[in-house]
Amino acid sequence: MLKHFITILLCSLALTVSAQDEHNISGAWFGVSSNYAGEKHRLLIVLEKSRHGYKGLLKSPDRTDMALPMDSVDYTAGTLRFRVNVIDLSYKGGWDAANQRFNGTLTQAGQQAPLQLSKDTIHPADVYRRPQQPHGPVGYREEQVMFSSLEDENIALAGTFARPPDSVQHFPVVILLGDAGPQDRDETMFGHKPFAVLADYFTRRGIAVLRWDDRGAGSSKGSYDNATYDDMAADVRAAIAYIRQRKDIDHNQVGLLGHGEGAAIAAIVASRPADSIAFLISLAGPGLPALQQQEAQMAQMLRAAMPQKGDSSIERYIKYTQPWFKMLATETDPDAAQQKSLQLLQEMYRKLAGRPMTANEQAGMEQLVALQTTPHSLSAIRFDPAQYYQKVKCPVLALNGSRDLVMDATRQLPAIEKAVLTGGNQQVTAHSLDGLNHLFQPCKTCTATEYADIDQTIDPAVPDFIARWIMAVVNLSASPH
Repeated sequence: MLKHFITILLCSLALTVSAQDEHNISGAWFGVSSNYAGEKHRLLIVLEKSRHGYKGLLKSPDRTDMALPMDSVDYTAGTLRFRVNVIDLSYKGGWDAANQRFNGTLTQAGQQAPLQLSKDTIHPADVYRRPQQPHGPVGYREEQVMFSSLEDENIALAGTFARPPDSVQHFPVVILLGDAGPQDRDETMFGHKPFAVLADYFTRRGIAVLRWDDRGAGSSKGSYDNATYDDMAADVRAAIAYIRQRKDIDHNQVGLLGHGEGAAIAAIVASRPADSIAFLISLAGPGLPALQQQEAQMAQMLRAAMPQKGDSSIERYIKYTQPWFKMLATETDPDAAQQKSLQLLQEMYRKLAGRPMTANEQAGMEQLVALQTTPHSLSAIRFDPAQYYQKVKCPVLALNGSRDLVMDATRQLPAIEKAVLTGGNQQVTAHSLDGLNHLFQPCKTCTATEYADIDQTIDPAVPDFIARWIMAVVNLSASPH
């Protein structure tokens, strides 16, 4: 009896192993991954059985059309492993027969995230629920447009112009400028498209809208990292020149709306009388010099990331970073800025950690320094909004969320208002909107990791307030004096 039992057991085990060996995993596998900030994106894994095992391709359809070949693929005893060296990415997952999927972990550059892979197709709408995002038919006219930077005609900028359906009226126009980027024309981030939502709202209410891909983003040419704030302001002036060639808009009613960094660029452009800007809107834009802003932002971010740390610890971290920020704000030679940054950060690390950096930490620090010493980053840290707002003569609307951890409303709004008034312009409205984050979403933690989890792209009261303000400004300036 025991002999028969052992025989049956061995046969069963043999059949199980045989079934696993014969399990063909060729074909398309779908999953959703997320980065350290909580931003989700779809992954498509395509596996093909070969004579020596499997070969595969990795695609990230929400980011690029490019497919990356896998350097290695192994499927043994129900465990799938693959690696893509060029982006330092690897995966290990076990087969879940009950749910017909792999459950595992995706690792990239030392960061790990859970990843399930199944044969079930994942559509963009399955990743995020975005009820405000417009879907066609929209009921108004949209054109894909192209214009060249005033600074360099070889830098072509691609965008979208939307206008209300009325074919007779000449419309006011608002030009949308995105936050720190490079941003596409919809300011796509964390599964949200804030500028698509704003453009749709404004166009339906009689305001034409122009928005475009930043240099190096979407269909636009050029390099974002190599573009200074002055270069980006030149791009805005090119957009204004394009708009004023059109016959279906009111040439005297062209205004700017900037979010975050876009508000800084908008202030630069609006400060020039020659550009004749009709109105300026700052959404979570800076009012303080960038050096002060850096320290304030770091304090807020550290408090949110390390709630267990007291103010004294936060102040200690900030104290150690001050020499680096001050150097970046004053050193005009990018090569010298890189070298000095490496020295300052190494010294700061030794003081905080009590030891030298490891090789991996050194490599990470060098990447950080490279990002902070690009022409764009150096121009950003030297930016002082006040010198531009003091020259702005058109109506100004400045809005911030009261729970914005990137731009503190209690510091930025008074600074903008003061600068505008100092320049003799009384037409300034500054409001802090209760309970909203940097994207103007109602929030709980209000950190960047929460942006993607909030279904609402922007609180509906915000575009409504802005549209009403624009129309009031337009109607007032159009009325006889």
